[in-house]
Amino acid sequence: CLQKSVLKLIGTDEKPKYVSAEEENILATNNSVRTSYYFQGAYISFMFRLFDDSKHYAEKHLACIDNTWANLFLHHAVHVFYIGLISFWVARKLNDGQQWHERGKRSKLALKKWAESSQWTFQNKWYLLEAEELYCNNDFDAAKTYYEKAVASAKSHKFVHEEALACELAAYFYLELGEAEKATELFLLAHEKYLEWGAFEKCNSLFKFVEGIFTPVSTFDKGGIGTK
Repeated sequence: CLQKSVLKLIGTDEKPKYVSAEEENILATNNSVRTSYYFQGAYISFMFRLFDDSKHYAEKHLACIDNTWANLFLHHAVHVFYIGLISFWVARKLNDGQQWHERGKRSKLALKKWAESSQWTFQNKWYLLEAEELYCNNDFDAAKTYYEKAVASAKSHKFVHEEALACELAAYFYLELGEAEKATELFLLAHEKYLEWGAFEKCNSLFKFVEGIFTPVSTFDKGGIGTK
């Protein structure tokens, strides 16, 4: 499932290897494997802004958590981060999103605690979850501050993919506020960083979204997008 996520992000035509009956049986019977499988579904759906699929896989992932006893810490931390982002997104979209808000808040508090031990690894993640929660709470001025912190921290700590993600989520935030110029600036930066990371299909997906919002999009060099 990790291989499938990578192939989807880079947009290669290569297909994941054949899944044997034995592997399917492991997925059906091993809760730790199933937890990771559902996380990858939630992750790739979130990265391509597929709301219903993100919600579906996140719910499946969360249903497995209580029965999962073995997780590498960093592996678990990545799960917590993205499930937190998905939770705040779902909370904003649903009229009765309080349960999702609480899930996002739990993720944020976990990342905040871990950031106290390792700012390099976790600080930018905590900042981004903080920004997303403030967005949920309509505390827009504070959210702006934390989006900026998330971008700066990811850049400083060399997490180019998370710098791209922070820029993208901040761009959606500014777009909803009606600040189109700032949103465009951040979408462009997100595109640049995703391209640097090698997520070519994500770049194409982001371009298509922005092209649909801002027509024509004179600031994008369409010919360069997706170049491998």
